[in-house]
Amino acid sequence: PSPRSCQPNGANEEALRYEIEELKQKDLALDQEIAQLLSEGYSLEELEKHISLLHEYNDIKDAGQML
Repeated sequence: PSPRSCQPNGANEEALRYEIEELKQKDLALDQEIAQLLSEGYSLEELEKHISLLHEYNDIKDAGQML
């Protein structure tokens, strides 16, 4: 096959460019949110601990709902 047949057509290329731009904006928003949390005194370790505890809570709650 020719190299041209492997390239996306114009519509697909435009959709990919749009998706890339959306992902860049999400990345920037997340970086800003992380910076805000760090400025408020939160630490990465503390946030990871809270997430772990929430997962554990949800597992216990799910088990209780099965009873």
